[in-house]
Amino acid sequence: MLIKKLTFAAAAFCFALSTIAARAQDAGALLDLLVKKRLITDQEAEEVRGELIKESAATSAGKWKLSTPLTELELYGDIRLRYNYVGGETKDRGPTAAPGVGVAGANDWIERSRERYRLRLGLRGTLMDDWFFGIRLETNQNPRSTNVTFGADASPSSPGGGGPFAKGDDGINVGQAYAGYKGFPDFTFTGGKMPNPLITSYRFIWDPDINPEGLAEQWKHTFTFNLGGGDGQPAATYSKDGKAVAPPASEPFKLKLDLFANFAQFVYDDSNPENPLGTRPTTTVNTPGSPQEIPHYDAFLLAWQVGGRLTFPNNVYFQVAPVLYNYTGNGDTFNFHYQGGSPYVTNSASVAQNQTGINSLLVLDVPMEVGWKLWDVPMRIFTDFATNFEADDRAEAAGQPGQGSQRYAFQAGLGIGQLKAKGDWEVNIWYQHAEQFSLDPNLIDDDIFNAQLNMHGIAVQAAYNLTAAVNLQLTYAHGWWYNHNLGTGGVGAQATGINPLAQYNWFTADLNVKF
Repeated sequence: MLIKKLTFAAAAFCFALSTIAARAQDAGALLDLLVKKRLITDQEAEEVRGELIKESAATSAGKWKLSTPLTELELYGDIRLRYNYVGGETKDRGPTAAPGVGVAGANDWIERSRERYRLRLGLRGTLMDDWFFGIRLETNQNPRSTNVTFGADASPSSPGGGGPFAKGDDGINVGQAYAGYKGFPDFTFTGGKMPNPLITSYRFIWDPDINPEGLAEQWKHTFTFNLGGGDGQPAATYSKDGKAVAPPASEPFKLKLDLFANFAQFVYDDSNPENPLGTRPTTTVNTPGSPQEIPHYDAFLLAWQVGGRLTFPNNVYFQVAPVLYNYTGNGDTFNFHYQGGSPYVTNSASVAQNQTGINSLLVLDVPMEVGWKLWDVPMRIFTDFATNFEADDRAEAAGQPGQGSQRYAFQAGLGIGQLKAKGDWEVNIWYQHAEQFSLDPNLIDDDIFNAQLNMHGIAVQAAYNLTAAVNLQLTYAHGWWYNHNLGTGGVGAQATGINPLAQYNWFTADLNVKF
């Protein structure tokens, strides 16, 4: 009886110290060990298990019932309150439409001031036999934004409207839903709507809110090298009285090399049905006067990334992660050739041109980063360079032959500080430049320069941790129109109603609460 009581006490202690998902597993392992050592019998172990289950059910945490295959479960999320200002200016020359309400003139400005919020709530878990999964719910249906604007749906004509504080645009959407396997050393396989598996630049080539859909394969292996020191016997030294003094052992010079490879097959556009009834639909958008069949096959974005991170002593590191993007097919939605607007037509006609086509894109992107510590403050230089190898064809299809040189995009910035604990701060400042035929306009960040190409400018972001879970963040960006012979292509043109975008201002003040 005494042994049973001691066993119950030990198992209960283990149960109390463990996380909710692992408690039963930890207590069970202890009981199995005691049975194996013949300290208790199988019957006594089962009795203790029953008593532990009763004890657990009496607590609030114990009322959660988790399925047997689940070994770990994490609830996480964040709430953000934001003030946002946006300002954009039209071109100063060229054709303009007759003056009217909502009609852009020369050197005309549009300004927007909004109070917004976002909510993201997720679950991450691991299962037996090296499987894992993730689910995240979030506000807003836009793939590049999870924000909801206060008071934006207060009119009676809005869905769910009829007065102030309506809920028509406060819906909850699935932002992530994925599963994966880690059963092979150094490999991770993921499928579904997932966090971006690629190492990317800072708010540039990819909007950080985008969660791509499809498959991803990742490999990472770490090599550690000890160079010099720690092996040989150092020469003895002597004190003032002539006695030998053993010198301290020399420390080896340690290097850590992380090599990685990330491959992805993202479903960009699913054309349905693949075999429609009747004759195929046609379009003359790409070939005026000559009907062209609309593709009936899906479009995929393929990514091929290999790279490495070399870490030196004292937290100094260098990382390079080149990635090649290619597209297979254009689907039925993005098969129309990208044009990107023009300064030689009215603003409304320029905005109406195709801003989303993915024809002739073969992009090499090379993000790099160097980091170190100075006065115990983390610092880093981050850069990115990208080029579209098929820019000549993309420019010609846009009606701009001879503009294929507008194929480059690059970014360079400095980051100081890091957000971890209460009182931590971080500042990032950078310059970025994206030419008209360089990148996929559907992926670039929609905050900095409004997701429009043929823009360049500067951005600065500062953040301060009020607590480990709450921070205040300020962001400002100012962009200019780069090549005045071309428009500023991208879906952001629909948001501001301006193309070309001569100047652009962006400011946000965010209060972020993470849990």
